[in-house]
Amino acid sequence: MMVVARVLASLTVSGCLLLAACGSDSSTTFPDDVKSGDDGDGKGSSSGFGSSGNNGDGDGENATCAGSVAQTTKPKVDIIFVIDNSGSMNEEMAGVQTNINNFVKKLGGSGLDYHVILIVRKSGSGNKICVPEPLAKPGCADNPPIFRHIDRSVGSSDIFNSILTTIDSNNATLEWGKDLRDDAFKVVIGLSDDGRSETGEVAFDASFIAKGAGQFGTVDKRNYVFHGICGWTEGTTAPSTTRCNTADGPGVGYQRLALLTGGLIESVCKTDYSSVLDNIGKGIVDRLACELGYPTADAADPTKVQVRMTPTGKAAQTLVQVTDASKCEANPTGWYYDDPAKPAKIVLCKAICDTANSTQGTKIEALVGCKGAGPK
Repeated sequence: MMVVARVLASLTVSGCLLLAACGSDSSTTFPDDVKSGDDGDGKGSSSGFGSSGNNGDGDGENATCAGSVAQTTKPKVDIIFVIDNSGSMNEEMAGVQTNINNFVKKLGGSGLDYHVILIVRKSGSGNKICVPEPLAKPGCADNPPIFRHIDRSVGSSDIFNSILTTIDSNNATLEWGKDLRDDAFKVVIGLSDDGRSETGEVAFDASFIAKGAGQFGTVDKRNYVFHGICGWTEGTTAPSTTRCNTADGPGVGYQRLALLTGGLIESVCKTDYSSVLDNIGKGIVDRLACELGYPTADAADPTKVQVRMTPTGKAAQTLVQVTDASKCEANPTGWYYDDPAKPAKIVLCKAICDTANSTQGTKIEALVGCKGAGPK
């Protein structure tokens, strides 16, 4: 696995996750230079689709859109931070505390609908984290449903155990499984400078999936990813037993779990935690931001949907519908349904999604009632 450092600083595209309004309650048509607005909340738009009085049988670039009202949804992600608060972790914990608000701000700017759960000590003696506003409420308090802090001490080789023993704990102050959303993708971020005894990543994966009651997917198709910030030495091939200079252990188990689930591996020895969280945030956006919620109303005919991209200050471009991901290489401006027979998501081909993500203000619109040429 190649672990690449990536910076999220310029990624504030609200539109990559935007399914824009197709008309309004009155008769409306959409020519090629169609534009749409943002709802101003920094998270993109969840606008419904409007209706029009014509027959909706437009075709090609100059199609006339006539869709009935259908509500769209933003991609959802539940993020679980689990942080080693042993004596050697004070600088790393301070880095998370300082940068976590900027981390979630960038996720929100990409359009993701996020909730955050943090498992680490926040009271008593020793190392602890007090998450500042606006993610938390004043005084490090929870901010439901967006943020919940599980006040539990996490040892130097206790990331896996802390997750498994709290998710369904009989202690209501520790139990966080009830805070997860069934329709959200799950991201677990483990942070430790040790973890020498945590090598049972396969057993953890199986136990975690079993405790999720379907929320985390299956071993064949996981609905979660693990990102490890551990003692890995940057530039070495993971899993590596070479620990970075300030770590007590390389965190081989964390590296292996990240590889198993398709996650990222970051070095705990970095001093700039803004870049560490930026890289993790970019990984979350890259994985989810190309998926758009399909309008669920009965009137949303999947054969009468067009997807268009509007770069800032430019005319809209109608994207090409393809049958599946295998056609993306030949059609880099393509999109496809996750399930053509019963779509739940509109998925952008990676090339066009990367283009949208790279330019601030780019909007992606789904026009319901606009019949295109059919998938290639």
